[in-house]
Amino acid sequence: VNTANVQAKIEAAFKRSAEIDARRVHVAVENGKVVLTGSVRSWAERQEAERAAWAAPGVTQIDDRITITP
Repeated sequence: VNTANVQAKIEAAFKRSAEIDARRVHVAVENGKVVLTGSVRSWAERQEAERAAWAAPGVTQIDDRITITP
């Protein structure tokens, strides 16, 4: 699975989601491991970002470093 392709799919899913402010969440992918950084406004938004990342093909691990800043 192409790393850039996985990252693009996750970022596109963030943009499609009404719950996630895609501009505030950043994605890095290396060998199936996804690192999510940035900040969101709620716990639900953080969970949705992680769910969207897991839905991308080729993801084997997620390191969720997103902070919640209401």
